Amino acid sequence: MIFSYFQQGGPVMYLILLASIVGLAVFIERWFYLEKVKQNARMINERMKEKLKGLRLDEAIAVCENHPGAASNIIKAGLEVASKSREEIEKAMEDAAKFEIPKLQKNLPVLGTIVSISTLLGLLGTVLGMIISSSVLATKGMSDPAKLIGGIAQALITTAYGLIVAIPAVVAYNYLNAKIENIVNEIEVSTIELIKLLKKDVDTFKKW
Repeated sequence: MIFSYFQQGGPVMYLILLASIVGLAVFIERWFYLEKVKQNARMINERMKEKLKGLRLDEAIAVCENHPGAASNIIKAGLEVASKSREEIEKAMEDAAKFEIPKLQKNLPVLGTIVSISTLLGLLGTVLGMIISSSVLATKGMSDPAKLIGGIAQALITTAYGLIVAIPAVVAYNYLNAKIENIVNEIEVSTIELIKLLKKDVDTFKKW
């Protein structure tokens, strides 16, 4: 039945199918990537606390280098200027974050585009279907109801399939954006904690 509906939808259905495949691929790729980043951020945060309590900066930097990711790259930028003022450490981390955060958002514009394209393709199929029905009605009147109904069916099917692709794509887009915001917030909290710990330990070491 699904294949039959697909055929009735006409050539626009192939474009809608392509949009759905691209959208699904982007969602799967981003989900796995963001999960990896989240796990990396939590692991790095725990290991940093352990290393910094002993002022083992070289070991802390080594941990970041051995486990590359958004969180580790941001924290590493701060560790490399650990001997400087808190403001300079924060600035180094902020600069690193400006470079890392766009990586989290990679391909999301593609998913956003899929939302718009799927809806528009459904609308295009609707228009084409109505044109077919209008042409049949104008040339043959009601003498060929099969072709007349075929055009109407194409219009309805492409609209439905366009929405079937667009609605989950909207949900996926918003979900990924929320996930990115959550990860960024976790990294920000971790970096603030580590800056406090780092400056406290470094300043204590200087007094000695």
